[in-house]
Amino acid sequence: MTDFLGRGIQRVDRFFGTVENLFNLFAGSLVFAMMFLGLVQIIMRNVFNSPIYGYIDIVEISMVGFAVLSIAYVQRVGGHVRMELLITRLKGRANWLIEAFATSAAIFIVAILIPYSYSHFKRAFNFGDSTIDIQITTWPAKLVVPLALSFLLIRLFIQLLGYLRLVVNPNLVPIGVPLTKTAAEQVEEEIMQTGEKADANGIE
Repeated sequence: MTDFLGRGIQRVDRFFGTVENLFNLFAGSLVFAMMFLGLVQIIMRNVFNSPIYGYIDIVEISMVGFAVLSIAYVQRVGGHVRMELLITRLKGRANWLIEAFATSAAIFIVAILIPYSYSHFKRAFNFGDSTIDIQITTWPAKLVVPLALSFLLIRLFIQLLGYLRLVVNPNLVPIGVPLTKTAAEQVEEEIMQTGEKADANGIE
């Protein structure tokens, strides 16, 4: 039976997971839109000798979205790049304790970055900052940064609670935390996924 704290973490994790999925979907849509716009830019420049006016400004503003909107989602699924040589060798309470310490350090750093990024947004909003070529207002893009970092901070707190729960009782089922996989486990999972796709294509 799941403990009381575990149930609470699970509910919060599911709720914010839905929001993170939406942010990630929007960021992916931005990447696709930028790829399409880049294709149009190449055609317009090379074929019609008429590049898209303000293309650089559009890319500059859009980059903020797909650079930070998925950051909380990536943290949730453990998709970020990190050094795991030590962590993969630890088991039980020691592993969860190190994870809790690393998450606490991340919370400290993100908590510092949020007010600084918000001050950049506030300055751009007050001064009416815009891009050079087509004068796109920059404050909405700059507001995305503290917003995305705030969701990352919430995700880190959820994971910290999940790790502390496992530090107290390592025998509990992990909830709200990404599970570290060894290189062999990752390769095995990729092989299985490839095999499933091949079987599905064969059936079709």
